[in-house]
Amino acid sequence: MMTEFNHYYTNHIAEKIELDTLTIIDYYDPKKGYEYNLRFIFDKKNSSLAITGDFGELTARNFHNMGDWIKFYSHYTGNLEYFLEKVTSSSRPVHFYDEEKAKDLILRNFFEVDKEDDLIDDDWWIFNNLFKEFDYNKGFNHIPSEFIERFEADFEEHEIYKFLNTAGQYVNGVFRLYLDAYSRAYTYLTKGDGNGTTQNV
Repeated sequence: MMTEFNHYYTNHIAEKIELDTLTIIDYYDPKKGYEYNLRFIFDKKNSSLAITGDFGELTARNFHNMGDWIKFYSHYTGNLEYFLEKVTSSSRPVHFYDEEKAKDLILRNFFEVDKEDDLIDDDWWIFNNLFKEFDYNKGFNHIPSEFIERFEADFEEHEIYKFLNTAGQYVNGVFRLYLDAYSRAYTYLTKGDGNGTTQNV
């Protein structure tokens, strides 16, 4: 479990409802309403998962292990990248982009310098023009032609685009939170103090 999320779950409990084709697991604080509440809905028939609650909404699908609440714990809670591969929709962006990290990567891998101050005049202009179109939510909205031309002798064009598309990219922390919350809920239901509620309908 990730200690960075502890403050969200001080008084949380888990409840499980078993239906013919669904397993529903609620993880919430009984003294609060919607705040920090999560609901995990496992669709056994279609091998899919829906997450709803205070942190956003998400759907995910995999043909053999997404609709089983026990398999989900063993297959996904320790493997964020595997989980992200199966996400089909999300109200929160999967990735954000760090401008400083992107700058560092591009300086080192393309211009072969350690810092921006080491760039010669033409390269400094190309570098700064590139980052005029950098966005925290999307990365590069546009890659200027002069950047491609500057490095086309050393890299294939598709290699340049591929590198720039992920430069500075990191996973939105809410996806780690989802898996951490489920790990806590699962532990509460299977190894906790015995107060977890299970309903079979």
